[in-house]
Amino acid sequence: MGDCALLPATVDSRSRLPDQARAEGVTDAALVGAQPIGNVFTMENHDGAYYAWKQAGIKGRILVHVDAHLDWDWVPDRDPLEILQAESLTQINSLLQERHLWNLARRKSEELVHIGNYLCPALSEGIVKELYWVLPDVAFENLRLRRAIVRKLQRLISAHSKELINIRLESTWIVGEILGRPLTACSLSDLPRLQEPVLLDIDTDFLMGDSDEICRSGDNPWRQLPWMWPDELIESLSAKPIRADFVTIAYSVEGGFTPLSYKYLGDVLAQRFKDPIVPQRNRELLALKRAGARYRSQKDPVQAIAAFEAAVALAPEDASSHFDLAYLHDQQGAHVQAAACYQQALQLDGAYATAYNNFGPVYHDLGMLHHAQDEYERILTWDPQHADARFGLAEILAQQERWEEAISQYRMAVAFGPNHTRAHCGLGYVSARCGLWDEAIIQFQRSIALQPCDVRAYCWLSEAYSHQKRWDEAIEAYRCVLRCGARHARIHQRLGGLYLRTRRFYKAWRQYRQAVRLWGWSLSSTWRKFRKRATTRLSFGGGSPVFTFSSRFSKNGKIPWRIIEQEAILIDLDEGEVVRLNPVGAEIWNAIDGTRTANDIVDHVCRTFDVSQWRARRDVRRFIKQLLRHDLVEERPTVSTA
Repeated sequence: MGDCALLPATVDSRSRLPDQARAEGVTDAALVGAQPIGNVFTMENHDGAYYAWKQAGIKGRILVHVDAHLDWDWVPDRDPLEILQAESLTQINSLLQERHLWNLARRKSEELVHIGNYLCPALSEGIVKELYWVLPDVAFENLRLRRAIVRKLQRLISAHSKELINIRLESTWIVGEILGRPLTACSLSDLPRLQEPVLLDIDTDFLMGDSDEICRSGDNPWRQLPWMWPDELIESLSAKPIRADFVTIAYSVEGGFTPLSYKYLGDVLAQRFKDPIVPQRNRELLALKRAGARYRSQKDPVQAIAAFEAAVALAPEDASSHFDLAYLHDQQGAHVQAAACYQQALQLDGAYATAYNNFGPVYHDLGMLHHAQDEYERILTWDPQHADARFGLAEILAQQERWEEAISQYRMAVAFGPNHTRAHCGLGYVSARCGLWDEAIIQFQRSIALQPCDVRAYCWLSEAYSHQKRWDEAIEAYRCVLRCGARHARIHQRLGGLYLRTRRFYKAWRQYRQAVRLWGWSLSSTWRKFRKRATTRLSFGGGSPVFTFSSRFSKNGKIPWRIIEQEAILIDLDEGEVVRLNPVGAEIWNAIDGTRTANDIVDHVCRTFDVSQWRARRDVRRFIKQLLRHDLVEERPTVSTA
């Protein structure tokens, strides 16, 4: 839209910024709305802002984050092996309180940073030294709403007590500390005057209402209007005044945050930051589009069509006007003309083929399936090969247990979008419900190949393996779920059941114990069932590992460990657990080297701790059997000397 020379650069996690934007230090800052800003970058996903700051070498800056949503959840990037670098048991205890931050799947940092947490690495890496979170005015309308924000932040504190502290309400501000950096949340009108240049980070969805609330209320989301237009936002920032030298703007269409018909507002903002003097043609175009949106909101499709057609005549290269016309013509029953306008929008900007070019996903998430189906079917009349709409329709049919129709739609979605991860997973799920286990396994494996941490696919893959009595593969699938960071009671419960199937009772006990911790005592019936089954099977000798004092044992080579202050710290990466051994256990563990027999270890314990032979034999026997049950050690085969 507008003069091509003024279009900002678009970035994501794989992009490289222009050389002039990657220079160290602060460039000359400009007064927002009055002077041109050199570094302005747009992106679809807001985490692109973090990569832009990082590539530019930015350090120690104030960030003004203009967004309707919370974007600073924590990144689970902590290597659990860092525990072995601790210098004291006190430090171990501290690290064990941060299990939610462990990266058990060893995923790359770019796989862990997303739109909901990208501000945390910016804070922890020193890119941002102070954060101002600017929310829409409605969030600070009254004391009740401000307290609701405080409660939301305090819920985060319960899980991240060290990183987010001292959250409190001060007049019209909410203040606190995040990762040791000052945090202020406020409305745009209450943003204080800042004496130094800032990083300005804007989400286009700030300008819009909540589509979920609009759909839930029964209003037509296609008719919504921004509560604030780009020129009004810039005027408000200019009045502070705000000086900035680096601006990032996210469209946030994916996820349904910004309606696709208003994606262009992000471009308007970017152009105004790049050049505050708006060309006459651009002013006329924006006026026509604004008028069209107003007529659409007022249920006057004839005037709305006239306004958008005038916009197309003025700027034929503007994809958003063609897209708006597609919906309006469809509402008037001109489906062929609607499809033509939609296809023209796609030719101008392929991003308009997104899954969120309709409100089907929003209605679907709200459980309003009839409305969701209408949305998907509308898009399919415009584009029968739209893989995401086919997928959405398949999901509705699956929820209605119309299995054959669902399979047909899933297969079309996969045919039109071979890399559609969720379509492969959905096809696997429906195949499983129809008893087609081999087909289900194939589809789940394809889904995982496309998205290695697809928790839903792993869970259903485990169920499919279970139905084929492939217990070890089923267990491994659930272990992958745990390594991906999922921690739900149901997962531990199912994994515990699989361990029972394979007579690994102590591993089952650990999983059920974890499930009870996560779910509370509502699992007491399952716990009693486990104890009954385990006791019965143990009475036949199935749960007790074979042990003789002449056996040699070696440590499990997959278990990293270290002695710290006379305690042995072992990390079971498969189970996501840390095992701590007291000084006696640590001495026995250290003595297990693959060459010593259990009798040799008993003699070693007697010499080291000055205990009787009888007591040492009892303790060594119990301890090694426990290690065997947890797969922490294994018996070495006896080599015949004959």
